Amino acid sequence: MYRNKKNIIIGVMIVAVLVMVVVYAALMTRLTINGTGNITSTWNIEITSITSSITGTAYNIENPTYNGTNATFNAGLRKPGDKIEYSITIKNNGSIDAIINEVNIKTTGSYVIIYTIEGIQNQERLTSGASKTFKIIVEFDVNATSIPSDTTKELIMNINCIQDDGQILSPSDPNVDNEDTGLPPTLVNAILRDNEEQSDASIDFSQISSATNGQGLYYTSTNTENNKITYYYRGAVENNYVSFAGFYWRIIRINEDGSIRLIYQGTSANATGNNATIGDSVFNSNYDENAYVGYMYGRPGSSTYSETHANTNDSIIKTMIDTWYEENLLDNYATYLADSGFCGDRSIASEAGVWDSIDSALGYGTNMTYYGAYNRAVNEEQPQFACPQNNDLYTTSSSTKGNKALDYPIGLITADEVAYAGGVNNIDNTSYYLYTNDGYWTMSPEFLLGGYANEWAVGSDGSLDNDVVFTVNIGMRPVINLVSGIEVTSGDGTSSNPYVIKTN
Repeated sequence: MYRNKKNIIIGVMIVAVLVMVVVYAALMTRLTINGTGNITSTWNIEITSITSSITGTAYNIENPTYNGTNATFNAGLRKPGDKIEYSITIKNNGSIDAIINEVNIKTTGSYVIIYTIEGIQNQERLTSGASKTFKIIVEFDVNATSIPSDTTKELIMNINCIQDDGQILSPSDPNVDNEDTGLPPTLVNAILRDNEEQSDASIDFSQISSATNGQGLYYTSTNTENNKITYYYRGAVENNYVSFAGFYWRIIRINEDGSIRLIYQGTSANATGNNATIGDSVFNSNYDENAYVGYMYGRPGSSTYSETHANTNDSIIKTMIDTWYEENLLDNYATYLADSGFCGDRSIASEAGVWDSIDSALGYGTNMTYYGAYNRAVNEEQPQFACPQNNDLYTTSSSTKGNKALDYPIGLITADEVAYAGGVNNIDNTSYYLYTNDGYWTMSPEFLLGGYANEWAVGSDGSLDNDVVFTVNIGMRPVINLVSGIEVTSGDGTSSNPYVIKTN
């Protein structure tokens, strides 16, 4: 009888990222694990179950999942001694006996993250109809006393199966190398390494940031893009400085997609006033109708909302921001920027406070209209990161989301991001990182009232303020997003030792 040998590769990848939480006195860390597994062959060998066993304060961010030949893990460890054991069962549902010929394992990353494989060997049989359950164990070294420079670890596991022809076998345990590679940390990992992030559930956004109402790094998955987690700075933080492209920046947040949002700080880390901007400008070319609230806008005088807010014309401030990008970032730094988008929310407010009886909030012409950020800042006093309308999420043509209307991946901060950072409508705040002792624009429309288009701004007193788009010249602070995997060469985020972005 002719018997044809075949190979099967089962791949299991686990990526671990060590991040910080308020849990452990010295390390205050969390381990994040992401991984996928797959089987490709004509043999019917498949994953049939995955379970997890948790020790300590470890947790599954998402429950392990599998679908025939694919498996995904997403879990976290909070402090030394935490551990998760994943029990994975594979079954030979084919009619041909197999041999697990070789288990290849490769790890790269931090030594405080330890991987162990149990219950599977090189050179063991998996006969037709038989199942094999083995464990992938990931733990935070109980003896860890410091955080290494590299806080990520990746494990790639390939199980190579061949047909059983009655070979003489020499079983052996697979080897797992848990040595530290000393790779530079990513900016995301450095941020989470150097902070004790907290939930923002107790923050009162009707009040400015303070030592008792939010100061430091916070996280939320409420009112975010696709309900994914984002980390943001709030209050008088002094460790969110970045040196990139010859300028200093302040970190606003780690976006839902893992990119990092920065706002321009100037050529000096301690720049204030006009020195913390790229100059002053009006926001738009006119002010007397709804079109002019837009970072981009359609045809003034239109009789429909969609025509008014089409993204066909550039505002004056967009032209200024784009010119600065061309002169300073385009040639040498564009590859380090993510196309994560900037929200210029032109959704119509569901209520307008004392003006809620007005029924002409149509968003076009000279109809009195309040926009979404007004409702959140004034009535609800609850900001959000998610952009309500796809047409208002400014992205470039290469993006997979948003309106694809931008020339370049650069924009402005939003009124909501100012609120998360600690700004409140009409309340002074001179003690948070966005205060510069000078006013500057956001890209969030406020309203058209009395024939004047108003945009949200940060006032010279640090409050969330409003200014008429064509009668006021105030500062411009560009905002960019760095790609998620970008590395830092040094720094702890302070003004004297900022995170220095690795560029080649």
